[in-house]
Amino acid sequence: MSDPRLPVLAELEKKILWLASWTIHNANHIRANDDGMKVGGHQASSASLATIMTALYMAALKPQDRVAVKPHASPIFHAINYLMGLQTQEKLENFRGYKGAQSYPSRTKDIDDVDFSTGSVGLGVAQTLFSSLVQDYVKAHGWGGDAPEGRMVALIGDAELDEGNIFEALMEGWKHGVRNTWWVIDYNRQSLDAVVRE
Repeated sequence: MSDPRLPVLAELEKKILWLASWTIHNANHIRANDDGMKVGGHQASSASLATIMTALYMAALKPQDRVAVKPHASPIFHAINYLMGLQTQEKLENFRGYKGAQSYPSRTKDIDDVDFSTGSVGLGVAQTLFSSLVQDYVKAHGWGGDAPEGRMVALIGDAELDEGNIFEALMEGWKHGVRNTWWVIDYNRQSLDAVVRE
């Protein structure tokens, strides 16, 4: 039996991917730019997470869940927030520019609902791990009341697995038996350094 939400999610994914791609294209080719330099935007790294992020944000997440979006998927994140009314067209038009949507999810500079700032690759894993650890500590001491526990989700690029703090976070998670942590690896084999190996 097929989930009746799948066709709707597929249409939303198309809109999200188109809007994220337009945001990057606009920043590099349409918007006036005094020095003529392209500003980038990681189109492939965004596109590879469009399906996962659409499913998460439009069907799977609950209000108490928190997500660390991989830095290079910020255009998808901003597109989702735009469709949910949490981001403005003006910010998308100024992506990676003055007063525009940030190139990486930022709690201090973005207007959309960023749970974790992930400007440097590899941060999302440690942030979600330690947030989950704190949540467990609060629950164990009875300080959370009846508040439901949230899932801490990190969306990670496969090239981020080279970051040293990833291994350290894995060991900490294992050592403390951390629960409610999801690490979703975007295995797109894309990196500026080289093709990611198995």
